[in-house]
Amino acid sequence: MKNILSLIVLIFIFSCERKSQQAVSKNHSTVIAIDSTAVNIDSSDIKTFNPDDTKDLEWIVFNDKYKIPQQIKDFFQAAENGEINIANPDEEFNITDVVVKPNVPFRQLRLLEKKNELWRMVYIQGGIGRSYQFYEFKIQGDTISDVKKGYSFENIETNDSLEYFIKNGKVKFEKIKLKYNWID
Repeated sequence: MKNILSLIVLIFIFSCERKSQQAVSKNHSTVIAIDSTAVNIDSSDIKTFNPDDTKDLEWIVFNDKYKIPQQIKDFFQAAENGEINIANPDEEFNITDVVVKPNVPFRQLRLLEKKNELWRMVYIQGGIGRSYQFYEFKIQGDTISDVKKGYSFENIETNDSLEYFIKNGKVKFEKIKLKYNWID
């Protein structure tokens, strides 16, 4: 008798576990149950993605120097008369000019992100004094425009901290100077 009762209890337990992982659909509403939590989703609330309506998209964070777009690399080529030499967030860089390590950049990428056509880049500039350099670019095809440049001595590691320091006047904006090499 104990064996039969134990067998019935085990069958009941296994059947309950399988039911908790199934989705039941009724009247355009889907109930998804996982473990003991149930979520009711009304399919009329689900909207299809329209690529033209991207105004509310969040920032996409890259934080990898190899993801820097060519247009931004070309900008630094023109602005500094040389390519951008930068370390990834987890790589070593020359944070001071007192002890200089050869073949190690003086910049370390802290934030690289994109939202629609806007790109933002923040890096630590080592050397004489340590500062966070901020750039914002609008990239349309192969064209770069609306470039903003600023610096701060605050730790800018995320988009939230960047926007906070801009809002509170902790990012000082500068005019951008480009060096042109005329080709005749």
